[in-house]
Amino acid sequence: MGFVFDSVRLRPLVGARIRLDSSRLVAVADGDGRFRLEGIPPGPHQLRVEHPLVDTLGAALRSPVTMFNASDIKVLELSTPSQESLVGALCAAAWRARGPAMLTGRIREADSGAPATGAKVSLVWYEISAVGTIRKSTRVRESPVGPDGIYRICGLPAELEGKAQVIRGGVTSGDVPIVFGQDLVALRSMSVAAAGTIVTEAIAPQPDSTGKPAEAPPPPKVFGTARLTGRVVNKANQPITAARVQLEGANRAALTRDNGEFVLDSLPAGTQTVSVRKLGFALTEVAVDLSSRDASRVTIAMDDFVPVLETVRVSASRTRALDDIGFTRRKRSSSGWYMDGEEVTNRTLSRFSDVLRSAPGIRIQRQGDRQFITSSRDPVNGCVNIWIDGAQWQQLEPGDLDDYLRPGEAGAIEVYSPTTTPAEFLGVARGSCSTVVVWTSRRLDRKKP
Repeated sequence: MGFVFDSVRLRPLVGARIRLDSSRLVAVADGDGRFRLEGIPPGPHQLRVEHPLVDTLGAALRSPVTMFNASDIKVLELSTPSQESLVGALCAAAWRARGPAMLTGRIREADSGAPATGAKVSLVWYEISAVGTIRKSTRVRESPVGPDGIYRICGLPAELEGKAQVIRGGVTSGDVPIVFGQDLVALRSMSVAAAGTIVTEAIAPQPDSTGKPAEAPPPPKVFGTARLTGRVVNKANQPITAARVQLEGANRAALTRDNGEFVLDSLPAGTQTVSVRKLGFALTEVAVDLSSRDASRVTIAMDDFVPVLETVRVSASRTRALDDIGFTRRKRSSSGWYMDGEEVTNRTLSRFSDVLRSAPGIRIQRQGDRQFITSSRDPVNGCVNIWIDGAQWQQLEPGDLDDYLRPGEAGAIEVYSPTTTPAEFLGVARGSCSTVVVWTSRRLDRKKP
């Protein structure tokens, strides 16, 4: 008998399988981490612990070789290494001097479970600097995935909050939230789709109104064969109706039904990020592991939205990001209407659609508790194509953009008439629709790997 403990997360290692390595005897640790092995034959034996945590660490957890006699009752205590021991053993001194924390995990193929060789993990976070003026700087660190599928990023600052992404060739996972809190070791295993399992529908770049080829075509639409079902609830575990559930980066969205249930089909496999939005609730993001072999299911709990006033206003330079997305180039052409920087962030409005009231050619109409963005240039159809972070917005019901975006989340906005819309934002509809392009602060602050 004995006890097995998780020294990384400071709790019993529930569900661990304790195997007598010289026999088929196996015991499973209960909710208190306790286990009992009976019928051990006399002689020297060693216990081996099997658990996803041990697998993630890429370490073997074994007991010392112990001599057992027929009448013996032995009590063994097994535990994983502590966080400090792991960092000391797995990170070089030069990295530990740069920061005390470490991110590690295992990266697998989404459908086969094999190590995702050739992939890398990119971690992005932000640091505030008070030298001269207060600024928020983007930090990026990367690590290759080893032959066993394990990656490690050492030398990270304490209490880091950021996002990690798996990259392999042209295939990426979702941006997965990483929060250290008071821990020195964050464990995050992820998966990525194999090459050839994802289908993309590219939109060919076309010349703009001056005949110059478009420099920034929109990203292709991404399709796969994975399926996600789930339920969205509030903190009292009651279903939330008409919440918008969206797979980030894949332009797949659905509204929850009366019972809070939703279904998303034709998704790319691998670890992806699902965002859920509903007016009156805080934005919720969760990481899900998708596979083409089996449908995945998730329950997502949303918290009430509580406005928080910033105690310090952070002024971040986004010039490079605006250059990268082509915003600066398009603004120089003066073919549209542009808003960026404090013009956007200083507005104290309750709905995103209100931000566009001053945009030429755009009319905001109200019906009940909904506001609709229409074009004043086309009194018959009044259609407006909306793009968010380079992907064309998929409207599920009229006026649902205000359920997705809050005014303070916009970092830059572009508005075009039907005749001045750049080729990269024509999409499928190439008629007489006006165009609104929104770049969120999250997208602009996401530094390219």
